[in-house]
Formats: sequence, C-alpha cells, structure tokens
Amino acid sequence: MEGGRAFTTACTLAIVLAMASCDDGGSSSGSSVASSAVATSTTTAVTTPVATIATTVVPTTPAPTAAPEPTTAPPTIAPATVPTSTACPTGTTIPSGATNLVAINGDIDGDTLNDVVTSYSLDGVPHVHATLATGGNSDAEVPIGNADTVSIQFMDFDHALGAAIPPPVAVLAIGATKAGTAVGAFLTLTPHYCIRVWHNNTTDDTLFTFRISAEPIYQGLQCDGAAGSINHSLTTAEQNPGGDWAVTLQPFGHNFTTVDLHPVQNVTVPDGPDIQHEYGDLTSCGVTLFP
Repeated sequence: MEGGRAFTTACTLAIVLAMASCDDGGSSSGSSVASSAVATSTTTAVTTPVATIATTVVPTTPAPTAAPEPTTAPPTIAPATVPTSTACPTGTTIPSGATNLVAINGDIDGDTLNDVVTSYSLDGVPHVHATLATGGNSDAEVPIGNADTVSIQFMDFDHALGAAIPPPVAVLAIGATKAGTAVGAFLTLTPHYCIRVWHNNTTDDTLFTFRISAEPIYQGLQCDGAAGSINHSLTTAEQNPGGDWAVTLQPFGHNFTTVDLHPVQNVTVPDGPDIQHEYGDLTSCGVTLFP
C-alpha cells in the first residue's frame, strides 16, 4: 500500500512540473495559463446569467388600449319617451302646507293633452308646480319680485304657424314689486320633463329675469309676430335730450331651460304718446300690466 501512495505522489509531482515548464520563448506560461483560465471562467460565469436575466425579466409592453369614442351630445328636441314622476328630483305632489294656489291648464309637454300648472306659496317663497296629463310631477321655486306668490299665464313662445302639432307652451311668471314695476321669468320643461325657470347661459347658472317698468327708463317685453313665428325681445327706452328715444332691443330664444341671447339692436324712435306702452309693458304678448 505504501508503494502505491509513493507512485501516486510521484505521478502528481511530474504533472505539476510539466505544467510549470517553459514555453518556446523560454518564459514560464503556468501563471499566464492559470490567469487566463480564471478570467475566462469568471467572464463566462458572470455574463451568461446577466444576459439570461436581461432577456427573461423585461416584460413585453402591451399595446395601448384605444381611447373610447366621444359621447354624442343630446339633441335639443323634445324626447319621445313617456315622462314619469321619477324623472324629476322633486317629482312629488303639491305640499299640504301650500297656500295661494292658482291653477291653469295647457299643453306644456307637446303631447296635445292639457297639463295643469299651479302657482302657490310655501314658507313665503313662490313656487310653480306642473302636473302632466301622463302623471308626472315637478316643482320649481320662482324667487322673483318681493311677494310670496307669482301670477302665471301660458305663452306660445315657440309658435310655429301651420305646424301639425303645435309646440309646447311656455309659462310666464310675473312677480310684483313696487307700483308701476314688475319682474318676469319664463318656465318650460327640461329634457326629463321637469319644470324649471330659465337660466342665463353662464357658469353661475343664475335665473333669467327681466324688469317691466312703466316708469322711465321704460323696460318691457315685446312679442312681435312675423313670418309665421313670434320674435321676443326685451326692451329699454330712454329719452334723449332732443326729445326722441334711444331704444335697445334684446332678442332672445331658448334651448330647453337655458336662454339664448341674440345680437342687441339699437334704434332711435321719435317721441309719441305710445312710447311707454310699446317699450314699458308686455307688448302684443296677450297680457298688459299697465293699461
């Protein structure tokens, strides 16, 4: 056994010596080979896993989801669906505590059936309530003037001569102020059949009201029929030093319950006895406040 160990040791020594022998240039290559082997081994061990990691851990970016198509704006025509009381946040009947109830009948939703519109007072605030022939209810506060009620009447605002089905009528509400003056407002239905006061086309959503005054400066509303339609204008008349009158006309329409103001017109008219009635009242509108 000891002879075998001696033989193995001798063989090992011979191999080591052979690896340490000189190359053709006479220099030792043992250290160089070892370094090269270590470097090669080290480079392979590091770069191969890194390349593999870089390839496997970077996720594939999914294709972006297409943006949804823009929603089409609702049309400005009356909807054809049957109105229901649940369509309005205030879809209830007139409160039991209401006072000063005055009801009028007319078609405010365009179905040719008469609806009931009622003005009343609740806790000192004027209200207008609509009960549709189909059963829908809606209510609106109308805080104009300085009284707790408003007078109401129907107005054929969107008149179309010869139309197979007449347009729905609007509700004109008048609030009393001091003698010789008043404040007016219009109400119609929203696309959801809720009665609402018209609002200005502004971000603050203020009520659209107008003054009617038989005192100078005269202010009022003109309902001028022309070519099968009715043009509505707010009027103001102020007398010039020369005796004639500077008149301002503000034509307007509406889109459901939002007012659409048209370009202002300025004219000069001669003095006359009818100036107040033409520009300081409701002219040709079916009612006169200051006869």
